[in-house]
Amino acid sequence: MGLNDFDFKVKISSPRYPTENKETLIFCISNIFPKCSWEIKEDEVVGETRYLTRFKMILEDMRIRDTARDYLQKRVIGNRCSFTLSKQASCNEKISFSEQEQPLGGIQVTITCDDIIMLIENLTETDR
Repeated sequence: MGLNDFDFKVKISSPRYPTENKETLIFCISNIFPKCSWEIKEDEVVGETRYLTRFKMILEDMRIRDTARDYLQKRVIGNRCSFTLSKQASCNEKISFSEQEQPLGGIQVTITCDDIIMLIENLTETDR
């Protein structure tokens, strides 16, 4: 079963401070979540996508699939998984899950899927 076999939606939001350039912020987040439609507000950027292939590839390239699976599964409530990523890491095309409040805020991600556990398994599958 591939990612395209799942019906899911990803909502991404991040605070935008006066010191941050909105284009740079969107560029950094798009390193992880390309193919996103963006709404730029005065103090926030909000996006939606149905594309997680890049996210999956980065987890594989960084070799953090097992860690990501455990982290994501612990954040499932109903048919949703919500988590925070580091803005700074996204600028370097990296995924860094964030537990702590960050000075410039983090990237809030919510994935909604009727089969969220299987979607997480697909995103973090390893060759065993």
